[in-house]
Amino acid sequence: MKIKLALALTFICSSVFAESNFLSSVERTKIRDYEVIWLEDQKFPSFIASIYFNDGALRDEVEGLTQVAFDQLSSGTSKENEKQIAEFFDFYGASINHSITHEYSVFTIRGLTKDIDPVVGKVCELFNDAQYPQFELNSYIARKKSNLRNLVTSHSSLADRVYRKISLQGTPFATEVDGTLNSLDKIQGKDLKTRLNEISKAKKKIFLAGPKDVKKVVEVISKKCNWSQETEITPMEVAKPSEQSVIYLVPVPGANQAQIRVGRYLNRQEAIGKDDQFEFLAGFLGGGFTSKLIQELRVKRGLTYSAGAYISMQRDYGRAGVVTFSKNESTAEVVGLIRSILAEMELPQRINENEFKHQQGHQIGGHAFNFEKVNSLLNRIISYEHQKKSLSSMLDFPEKVKKMTPTILSRSSKEVFPWRKMTIVVVGDESLKDSLARIRPVKIIDYKDFL
Repeated sequence: MKIKLALALTFICSSVFAESNFLSSVERTKIRDYEVIWLEDQKFPSFIASIYFNDGALRDEVEGLTQVAFDQLSSGTSKENEKQIAEFFDFYGASINHSITHEYSVFTIRGLTKDIDPVVGKVCELFNDAQYPQFELNSYIARKKSNLRNLVTSHSSLADRVYRKISLQGTPFATEVDGTLNSLDKIQGKDLKTRLNEISKAKKKIFLAGPKDVKKVVEVISKKCNWSQETEITPMEVAKPSEQSVIYLVPVPGANQAQIRVGRYLNRQEAIGKDDQFEFLAGFLGGGFTSKLIQELRVKRGLTYSAGAYISMQRDYGRAGVVTFSKNESTAEVVGLIRSILAEMELPQRINENEFKHQQGHQIGGHAFNFEKVNSLLNRIISYEHQKKSLSSMLDFPEKVKKMTPTILSRSSKEVFPWRKMTIVVVGDESLKDSLARIRPVKIIDYKDFL
């Protein structure tokens, strides 16, 4: 027992130490033409290099084009095929991956510091000479289309896709980053080469984690990658969402339960100066077993196994929502309870003092774990940089949570989750129409329209 306690205390203390010394571990510098943010990590002789491109799916002429360009980057060059490229990275124990959003793209390289020159050099070869062989592209598109058609068997994933599309209607962000059945058929190798060339000209930042040797990554990129810093996606204004008047019901065959999504999008102005309030609100509503939604829907009534809430911002817009599921016969009850919970949250006197204090302690105590994993921390730094948020604000959250009051929480909930603006999507059996209609008029939509 003493050994377990000692290990636990060591783990907690190391996390807190990492948090308190976080800013001293981050160096911002300029190497060649690149702004570089280096997170010093001396634990192992390995590195993470994430290249941030100020270019994303917003610039796709065909939905999914940027995603496919990155997905198929290693499918072949003029000198090597896909198998040879994969074997190269396997030999060095290195890996590459990427993340595409509407606003920006990130390409990440991981490996040993002693292998920076060959590994990063190979990445430059891919960007300089990607050929997108037609055979590999055809096979990839066939798999993507098969996955989309099979979404009907994954009701949760289907609900996420339909909800996202409907809730973002009227904004540039409603397009599908991954593409659609229709758009994927339009993508050709020459389109991917053109798109990759555009991405190579986008403004970039390089985020590094590892010992000092990791800075060699920038030297290799400067020498071997044919990149420039010319273009960027400029910030845009997004109007506030309009009021919603229906529940969208998506019938699927053989559904014995229903997936429920409730929420909306936010514009940047709605979140200015409120990031900490919104983070606390999301945690209070759906951030774990002791959260409001779990207690009301699962613990007290047994209507679901899980329920969560999120408020996630990018630079120009954000999304807020409630995610849960229930049996067909209790679906309408759950939607009605979500409405009641959100309405109750708007009244500070109805917020339970013990629940409030518990969540304060829970979120303050858990904050240190945001600094425990280097990869997650680097991704968080990238997000802050993209949104032009001060890195020091990462450390302010515990103190700001201490100063939270039920009145502040209530006001935040009223701003983020006004029922009249909530988009409601239910994926389940068509028989749910009558019970859901007691809450709002129901509009039945075909899931195939969203593939």
